[in-house]
Amino acid sequence: MKCDEVRDLFPDLWAGALEEGTRLEIQSHLASCPACQDENETLSMVWTKLGELPEEKPSAALRPRFYAMLEGYQQGLEQAKPSRRWRDVAGRWFGRLPFHQPAFQLGLAAMLLVVGFLGGYLYKPAASGNRDELAQLREEVHDMRQMVTVSLLKQQSASERLKGVSWSNQVMHPDPELLSALLQTLNYDPNVDVRLAAIDALYRFSNEPTVRKGLIETLRRQDSPLVQIAVIDLLVQLQERQSIDTLKQLTRDQDINKVVRDRAQWGLQKLS
Repeated sequence: MKCDEVRDLFPDLWAGALEEGTRLEIQSHLASCPACQDENETLSMVWTKLGELPEEKPSAALRPRFYAMLEGYQQGLEQAKPSRRWRDVAGRWFGRLPFHQPAFQLGLAAMLLVVGFLGGYLYKPAASGNRDELAQLREEVHDMRQMVTVSLLKQQSASERLKGVSWSNQVMHPDPELLSALLQTLNYDPNVDVRLAAIDALYRFSNEPTVRKGLIETLRRQDSPLVQIAVIDLLVQLQERQSIDTLKQLTRDQDINKVVRDRAQWGLQKLS
């Protein structure tokens, strides 16, 4: 059973609605998959807490409020009747106007043109205000994306942290907190896949000096050859010559994987 299939059955597992064979198969998968196990524990805890929430009961004032609202609606309909009569009178009055005469049509067109110019002039301040509100809304959405990204990167589940790395792709102008969270993920995340995803995310922000410096510093800190090789490739792609000294140290370090030393030597050749 694959991870996606197991996660789709989590609600049935928590509710005890699975057949014995399926339940045992899921438990076997959880025992061999730390990512699914972490996610199951996190979500089942949330599930349990939701079940402990007290049942909401309608307020005693609900019924009186409903009938008061209904009465107000009926009064509004009664008050609207005179206005409908006025509309009928106005319709009969406009019906007598000589819309079919060319002179009347020309005068009406001129009047509408003047009204259009005046309306456009008066609308400018409002349009400017709408643009300001739209810019503020975009800024709030941008801040929300950064907040969600940082929050997901701190989750216990590796799949949630991967979602956090993916969310960073929606941020155009990251703040220092987001860059620090991505570099922290690259340096210390226990899951290699999450670290590799963080490298791809940091590539989008490689014009930031803190990102380039962090990529160089992480080379000596990494314990995964895959991550080290990916960082070396990125530094070469960025033509980051400040990494030359670190790459030289890697080529001389016999405790490092030989494939990594060879890749560091290749990087030196490309940057020299």
